[in-house]
Amino acid sequence: MNEINDNKKAMSEDVKQALIRFNKDNIYVQNLKIELVDMSLGYVKGKMMITEDVLNPYGSVHGGCLYSLADIVSGIAACTYGKFSSTIDGTMTYIAPAMNTEYLICEGIEIRQGKKVSLYEANIYDDKGQLVDKARFSFYMMNRSVVE
Repeated sequence: MNEINDNKKAMSEDVKQALIRFNKDNIYVQNLKIELVDMSLGYVKGKMMITEDVLNPYGSVHGGCLYSLADIVSGIAACTYGKFSSTIDGTMTYIAPAMNTEYLICEGIEIRQGKKVSLYEANIYDDKGQLVDKARFSFYMMNRSVVE
């Protein structure tokens, strides 16, 4: 996994708490069992517990769930600057099947934070630390504050 911890940039505690609440209150995120485990400016690490509900007929995590995990975590990373974001586009490369894993870890990592458009990368790892997916998303940065 990406050891970005040495380069963490402090973010507003108000923004952090608002994003945690926003994530916990989202029913779609709850259904996917995604929790935020680490957050700093331009970076979010999320964890998704794997249940039978997210498996495809072959026994691996459905590609749509993997895409959602990457999009959600990267989108929240884009919001760490204090403004909400909305996905413009995204691409995902499915490297290995997400099978026989208790959970997945996703890291959303800033490539470029812009005033109107931001670019983020997402890496998804299984519970053994194997990279299973890579994604890249662009986000429209809204003029809407994360903190009410």
